[in-house]
Amino acid sequence: MAKRIEPRVLKGFRDFLPAQELERKRIIQILESTFESFGFVPIDTPILEYAEVLLGKGGGETDKQVYRFTDHGGRDVAMRYDLTVPFARFMAANRSALYLPFKRYHISRVFRGENTQRGRYREFVQCDFDTVGTDSHSADFEILLLMRRSLLALGVERFTIRLSHRGIFNRFLDHIGMSARSADVLRTVDKLAKIGRDGVREQLSELAGAENTERILEYITAGGGFEETLSKIETLAGGPGDDTRRLAALRNCMRELGVDGTYVLDPSITRGLDYYTGIVFETFLDELPTIGSVCSGGRYNNLASLYTNEEIPGVGASIGLDRLE
Repeated sequence: MAKRIEPRVLKGFRDFLPAQELERKRIIQILESTFESFGFVPIDTPILEYAEVLLGKGGGETDKQVYRFTDHGGRDVAMRYDLTVPFARFMAANRSALYLPFKRYHISRVFRGENTQRGRYREFVQCDFDTVGTDSHSADFEILLLMRRSLLALGVERFTIRLSHRGIFNRFLDHIGMSARSADVLRTVDKLAKIGRDGVREQLSELAGAENTERILEYITAGGGFEETLSKIETLAGGPGDDTRRLAALRNCMRELGVDGTYVLDPSITRGLDYYTGIVFETFLDELPTIGSVCSGGRYNNLASLYTNEEIPGVGASIGLDRLE
């Protein structure tokens, strides 16, 4: 008799029984309807891409988490770890068939070989929505508004969207002579929720020295309300700029629509991926903050430059379906 194979599933991967899958489909249908109500249209891309396509701009720890192998044809390939980098390749490859600004949504599986924990798996579903072809505060605000509307449509009522701006942080780092190590500093600050302030201080001291470490810690500490914090980081970055004016314009939009209570300016929000260039944001459930961000993203004006000479600025967000189950 042949040896019986144990019916096991790889760590970080899951089966879904009918009740679970029906609930997932219900959530997806709500999100699709909400995205389409804002004028976003669906696309899809392959799970498997050439490794050079996916690894061109991830950066840092992300590259180490990619499932990468040589296929039967001897090609260096990898499984997508998010939906944003494939989207940049998609835009470069299909630009002649698309109009700008282009608003898309993409709900599909992605794969990361990271440590598993509550709400984090190695195979999971991302629900992305992006606008490309414009660098305007109105496009940024529409994404922020759609984040809020989507969560409310799902019945999530108590959440906070924390936002910041990469450009201001980069100006600040240049101001204190740390621009050459900006990527390392940003990734270290991005670990604040995981390793705490003392852990970040220890790692920063190795990168920046004691004096600059304290300056960075001062920068990432909120200074009160939105306006007070904006004034503080603007001063620390060397004064007003297009980046601080962008945040002020977004704040005005929030107030005009009466949704400003949802959004908090938090300069410790940096996002660990290298491709973000402007506003960045993360969303936390007020009653379950320990599960991490359930919807995050930002502006990435240079990502498509890996694949085309045409400038295609973009901004978008991703909802982690598995964290909402």
